[in-house]
Amino acid sequence: LAANGIRPINNLVDITNYVMEEFGQPMHAYDLDTIAGKEIVVRRAKNDEKFVTLDGQERTMDDQVLMICDGEKAVGIAGIMGGENSMITDNVKTVLFEAACFDGTNIRLSSKRIGLRTDASGKFEKGLDPNNAQAAIDRACQLMEELGAGEVVGGMVDVCNEVREPSRVPFKPEKINALLGTDLTPEEMLAYLAKVELTYDKETNEIVAPTFRQDIHYVADVAEEVARFFGYDKIPTTLPSGEATTGKLPFKLRIEAVARDIAEYCGFSEGMSYSFESPKVFDKLRLPADSELRQGIVISNPLGEDYSVMRTTTLNGMLSSLATNYNRRNKDVRLYELGNVYRPHSLPLTELPDERMHFTLGMYGNGDFFDMKGVCEEFFEKVGMRDKVDYDPNSGKTYLHPGRQANMIYDGKVVGYLGEVHPLVADTYGIGDKAYVAVIDILTVLEFASFNHKYTGIAKYPAVTRDLSMVVPKTVLAGQIEHVLTQRGGKILESYQLFDIYEGNQIKEGYKSMAYSLVFRHHDKTLEESEITAAMKKILNGLTDLGIELRS
Repeated sequence: LAANGIRPINNLVDITNYVMEEFGQPMHAYDLDTIAGKEIVVRRAKNDEKFVTLDGQERTMDDQVLMICDGEKAVGIAGIMGGENSMITDNVKTVLFEAACFDGTNIRLSSKRIGLRTDASGKFEKGLDPNNAQAAIDRACQLMEELGAGEVVGGMVDVCNEVREPSRVPFKPEKINALLGTDLTPEEMLAYLAKVELTYDKETNEIVAPTFRQDIHYVADVAEEVARFFGYDKIPTTLPSGEATTGKLPFKLRIEAVARDIAEYCGFSEGMSYSFESPKVFDKLRLPADSELRQGIVISNPLGEDYSVMRTTTLNGMLSSLATNYNRRNKDVRLYELGNVYRPHSLPLTELPDERMHFTLGMYGNGDFFDMKGVCEEFFEKVGMRDKVDYDPNSGKTYLHPGRQANMIYDGKVVGYLGEVHPLVADTYGIGDKAYVAVIDILTVLEFASFNHKYTGIAKYPAVTRDLSMVVPKTVLAGQIEHVLTQRGGKILESYQLFDIYEGNQIKEGYKSMAYSLVFRHHDKTLEESEITAAMKKILNGLTDLGIELRS
């Protein structure tokens, strides 16, 4: 026992420990004279019930912990440790041996609850063979007689709820060879299996596994045993068989790869932050009390309060990383992260949360809101979202600057948001510069993304350019103007570009000057002036509806 790391105590206790190592079946020895009513009762503990174990420590139980009791009191914690009140001493005259097969999951959870893990609980956790308990008891009695430690009294009490039958698995040598890439004969396989008591039933063509082998259920399990004895190092290198595949990444991973490429060639470096966060993050981000983002999933066994909830937003990790760089005096920093957020459908959890991949960008230093917007648009274009992305400034994010933020909307659906970090939030994180962030929901992008590119030939006919200079109310967004250009310009409007924007004394109060360059082209013929005039008239009518005037 000492050579196996177990402290010898006395012959009787040593016998139970020896059998535990030999048979893999934990046992316990009780002094029968201390067992009230000469009976053993198995019951659940009461909530907050106290019990002193063999190591002299008082433990607190709950109603999920199994207790071994006599007619009056508890004498042991099932599957974990016996009690001081029935321990074997030098004065023992009559010994009661007990061997059981407890539910492994219950023992593991009970062991964690009371903070006590033993050799016995470690074995029960993995699941034991109920057919082994009687063999272990018989072996303990045999050792007792052989060592002259006592005289065995005939008979035993046996309460057995389950008699486990040996598991049977069809023997398929061809499938095993195909799985391993080997070329073994059935005879060689059976010879390997016989070494670990896996017998062959010729009548049914099945491998029969003894009840203590709880890991043999499928052909793959049998193949694993064959591979062990054949030698992993001897398995040859073979090409996989089966239908040819395209060899591509799954669609979602291809979108993520595009996100990485775009971010990196726009000068962003990849970062990675923890999915576990502190509840204090919600206050740092100035989230309203009723915000859905405050509904974080609490971790049942956290490392500490700072890592006690699953994150509902990636912004804390990004802002913390930007702050670290700012405090290390890095001047221009651009970071990105592809990480999951965890949004529960309800709390407490009744089903798995909504786990969403977010593409988060953050920067300070050289760059502004429009630089960040350009990176997002580059990404959308690269994943095949060719229609225009709209920007709604009424996004209502309390952690972003109220006048410099927007939701990104595609086909009526919010796919993300971007903006300047609110000065109070930046100050809380210790970022002494204007910081900009963007968050794109990858799962929403998947609905619209496509890698089907359609080739269009080089234009054969000349383009015609028209400039449009306007006086625009400040409340009208550039996106609204561009919607009018797209809808009313028709098929002949090839492109448009905002090339000037001005606010000043020469423009009346409450207005701004904007100038667009429009390019018209027909794919099948040279445009006529009348076609361009008609398109321009439609556009001007639409702009007038927005309160826009042409500059003279």
